[in-house]
Amino acid sequence: MKVGDMVRYRGWSKQKGDEPLALVLEVQAAESEYHKRIRVMWMGETIPIQASVLSISGDRITTWVSPKHFEVISESR
Repeated sequence: MKVGDMVRYRGWSKQKGDEPLALVLEVQAAESEYHKRIRVMWMGETIPIQASVLSISGDRITTWVSPKHFEVISESR
């Protein structure tokens, strides 16, 4: 996972296809799978509930989160 990748949050949704999409803004400790953390910006007109849960101020950008909750759906070059 790297900066610019489009990712899908795979956490709380019970119906496939409803998972919110986001763009990776920053990557921290990329060389260590255990310590690796990412920050993402949510896409779309409406902000998903995950945005307020995974951010400090309830906006579109998360705090540092584990990438295990996301899957890459489109890689940047």
